[in-house]
Amino acid sequence: MNIRKFIVEVVKISLDDDIFALASQLAYGLLFSLFPFLIFLMTLIGFSNIKGYEVLQIFERIMPEQVYGLVKGIVLEVTEKKNGNLLSFSLIVSLWASMSGFNAIIKGLNMSYREEERRGFLKVQLVSFIFTMGLIITIFAITVLMIFASVNEPIISRWFHHPEITSFLWDFIKYFILVLTMLFVFSAVYRYTPAKKHKWSDVIWGALFTTVGWVISSFGFSYYINNFGNYSKIYGSIGAVIVLMTWLFMGSFILILGGEINSAILNKNIYK
Repeated sequence: MNIRKFIVEVVKISLDDDIFALASQLAYGLLFSLFPFLIFLMTLIGFSNIKGYEVLQIFERIMPEQVYGLVKGIVLEVTEKKNGNLLSFSLIVSLWASMSGFNAIIKGLNMSYREEERRGFLKVQLVSFIFTMGLIITIFAITVLMIFASVNEPIISRWFHHPEITSFLWDFIKYFILVLTMLFVFSAVYRYTPAKKHKWSDVIWGALFTTVGWVISSFGFSYYINNFGNYSKIYGSIGAVIVLMTWLFMGSFILILGGEINSAILNKNIYK
C-alpha cells in the first residue's frame, strides 16, 4: 500500500462526502435515539436482578461527568420503577426510536462506501432491529462481566497475596475485554449495515481506527470537560445537553471517518 496515496484518498473522499455534515446528521440521529434506547434497555434490565448503579458503572467510564449526570437521573428513575405499562410502551415506541440511530448509521456508511441502498424498507429496519438488540445484549453481557469481576476480585487477591498488582491486572483485563468488544461491534457495523456486505479483512482497519479513536476522544474530552471546560457557565441549564451533543458529534465523526478509511482501502489505486 502506498501510504501517501492512501492518506490523500481518505482526505479526498472525506471532503467529497462532506464528512462534517454527515457527522452532524448522524449525531442528531443518535441524540434522538439515545434516551429511548436507554429507557428500553434499563426497563428490561430493571426486571432483572441487576441494579441501576451497576449498569451506570459502564457509562460512567466513557461519558463526560455532565453527560453522565444527565443520563444518571433517567436511568435510576426507570430501573427503580418496575412498571409493566412502561415496559409495554418501551417495546413499541422506545425500540422504534432506538432503531433510528442505526438507520442514521446505515445512511452515513452507505455514503462513505458510495453504495446505493438497494434493500427494501423492511430489510433495513430488520438490520437496525438486529443491531439494536445486539447492542443491548452486549451491554448486558459487559455489565454481568463487571459485576462478576467486582465480586471475585477480593477472592483472587487473597489467592495471589498481592492485592495492588491483582487489582491492576484485573482492571486491565476488564478494559481489554471492553475494547475488544468495541472492536467487534464496530467491525460488525462496518461489515453488515451498509448496502453491500464486506469481508472482515476489509473492515478491520476502519474498526480498529474507530475503536482507538473513540477511546482516546472520549477519555480526552471527558478529562477536558471534567477539569477545564464548564459549559454550564456559557449555556446555563442546557450545558449538559450541549456537552452530550458535542460528544456524540465527535463519536459520529470518528465512526464515519472509519468508514471512509475502509472505503479508501477498497480503492485499488492506492496499491499502485
